[in-house]
Amino acid sequence: MKALYLSILSLVVYLQFNHLNAQTYNLSVVEGYGSGNFSAGDTVHIWSKAYDTTKTFKKWTGDIQFLENPNDWHSKLIMPSQNISVSAIIDNMPNYSITFEQIMGQNILKNVYYFFPTNLKGVIYLFHGTGGSANNFINSIENRSFINAAIADGFGIIATEAEEISLNSDLNGDGKLRWKVFPVDTLNGVDYLNIKILTNTFIQRGDFNYSTPIFSVGMSNGGSFSAGISSALNFRAGVSYCASSVQGIFTQRTNPFAFRMAKFDDNDEVGSEGNYEAWQNDSILAAREICHDYKLHDRQPIYPERFARISGLSVGNSQLIYNDLVTNNLLDNNFALHSDTIRNRIIANPSLFPNIIQLPISLLNDALSQISASNAEHKFYSDYNFETLNFFNVLCETTLGLESTDFESKIKLFPNPASSILYINTEYNIPLSFSIYNSLGQLLAESSLTNNFITISHLSKGVYFIRINNSDNETSLLKFVKE
Repeated sequence: MKALYLSILSLVVYLQFNHLNAQTYNLSVVEGYGSGNFSAGDTVHIWSKAYDTTKTFKKWTGDIQFLENPNDWHSKLIMPSQNISVSAIIDNMPNYSITFEQIMGQNILKNVYYFFPTNLKGVIYLFHGTGGSANNFINSIENRSFINAAIADGFGIIATEAEEISLNSDLNGDGKLRWKVFPVDTLNGVDYLNIKILTNTFIQRGDFNYSTPIFSVGMSNGGSFSAGISSALNFRAGVSYCASSVQGIFTQRTNPFAFRMAKFDDNDEVGSEGNYEAWQNDSILAAREICHDYKLHDRQPIYPERFARISGLSVGNSQLIYNDLVTNNLLDNNFALHSDTIRNRIIANPSLFPNIIQLPISLLNDALSQISASNAEHKFYSDYNFETLNFFNVLCETTLGLESTDFESKIKLFPNPASSILYINTEYNIPLSFSIYNSLGQLLAESSLTNNFITISHLSKGVYFIRINNSDNETSLLKFVKE
């Protein structure tokens, strides 16, 4: 028995000694958070330091070969068997202000927020979720992080509201105030018509023109609307956050689309089933060789400085909030419990949260929103800012209808959608030749292009393709909508 005891004691001492002396390596995060000593093979998260709306994250420098996302403010890595160091580069934003204006839509004045930089590379429409608003989309922390990144990259932005939000009226009786996505109707659908009208208004003002690339980003119901409107109005591309939309849009669309889903989405209209449906829709685009992208946002730990991302809270304030969460066992290995669980605990026992209950309700809601985004719940997140903007910038490089050759870049169609006349804007001398096909690929007409317009009033309403050729056998294939 004594020998067995000594053997066990020796094993315990050996394990403790080796644990204490296990090889660890240092990760240094400059201008950011996540520094520490880790064992090789550990999964480690890092974050840039908090910054306000006058700044934007640019990139990580240093040993970035180990980072999963070296161009986004939050990244993770598998710790190598060496010391490494990375530094966050945070740029000042150019001086800008987002303009608010009420602009006439189809029936009523619409609340519109917009900004167009001098060297405009494209315009991004921003669509809120169910019960949301343009103002909320512009000013929410994660959304504004994306907006700043977009503006710094040369994009303009436009945010407006669903007609039901503007009227505060449930027009279709579904019990919710949101965009009416279906049917996809550019003739009678008021939300679709409003976007067409706003686009034409800005073009007529000279803020951009018919050849300016237009994109869309939407959250939740706004993500579904992003899928519908970007297809119907032939935007350059669209992105949906936390919404799968419906399969029919993706069996028909010919322009790029990307999904940004949340792994632990807790919305009863999305959830894990919606994430799978989004993956299926992405697979449909892949099978049809349409430019596509799908990313599933995973949860991440809460770090003590997380809440300093909220305007009005310092790093010290954030650490106090973090301490309240730790003290009340609301973090499991630094991963937060569900945001609703935390909210309910605070409401039930406010005295246990001396730092959190001192927050104004708006800041408390912002803090809970940060927890929700960290947990990959049903929330817009800025962790893939670069990935989304890079999708717009690159567009898979070889997508059908994208401007990948010199000839293609000099052919533009407007207006689009069109009702009777389709104008061809080209730097090439006419004559050219053209062919028109329906959505099934059937040839409907072909002829020489002797003027800069084509009469399409005889066509039925729907989606068509036009192929334009020059004498050197160069081809441009473009999509247009007859309304």
